[in-house]
Amino acid sequence: MFVSITLSSHSLCIETGRWHRPTQTPISKRIGHVCTTLEDEYQFVIAVTKSGVLLSPQAIYAEKTDRCLPKDVFPVDWDVTCTETHWSNETSMLQFIDKVVVPYVNSVRGGLPLPQCDQQVVAIFDVYKSHSSPSVISKLKENGITPLFVPACCTDRLQPLDLTVNRSYIELLKQRFHDWYTARLLETMDGDADMFTVDLKTSTIKPVHAQWLVSTNQLIGTRRDVIRRLVEKAGLL
Repeated sequence: MFVSITLSSHSLCIETGRWHRPTQTPISKRIGHVCTTLEDEYQFVIAVTKSGVLLSPQAIYAEKTDRCLPKDVFPVDWDVTCTETHWSNETSMLQFIDKVVVPYVNSVRGGLPLPQCDQQVVAIFDVYKSHSSPSVISKLKENGITPLFVPACCTDRLQPLDLTVNRSYIELLKQRFHDWYTARLLETMDGDADMFTVDLKTSTIKPVHAQWLVSTNQLIGTRRDVIRRLVEKAGLL
């Protein structure tokens, strides 16, 4: 059995936050700036298997308590949590292993013939502090999972998720943001104002962004053949 685990984070960007009617505002006076949202608010942990299964992900928000997390959006099997910095840490990684990785491994083992039900699992990680702490390694080994770490500067060749899946996630999420942004902009242009703005506060985008995460994960999860090919491309079969 084979499981590959890696981190994926993203920022949502668009090249202008203020729009002007071109017939009313001279080019020299138009103001444009790059707007980033959730860049420092969020991180995503993804895991796939050799057979092409996309496991339930972990979404980490930059919050102090769970009370600030999006409500009634994520599937119950997702691991939605928070850290003060939004970065994955030892505690969040242990939680992800307990809630997602171990239950999946046990369910697969439970469906195997008796002589194979105790076979080892190999989990491939990026070299990252929260992945390689003694407690994380101990937790994995307690559950019959052997960690394997991709050397630094080699993830673009040996980490299956880095080959395409992470990029697909980011591009799909950005496209959803751009579609949402365009729709909001068109709504504000119905009036006669000379300048149009779109509300990009985190409190506005966070619940909508959570819906984008769910729909993107569902779409990526249907591409099992693509995931399997990436594992083959990494030379891990």
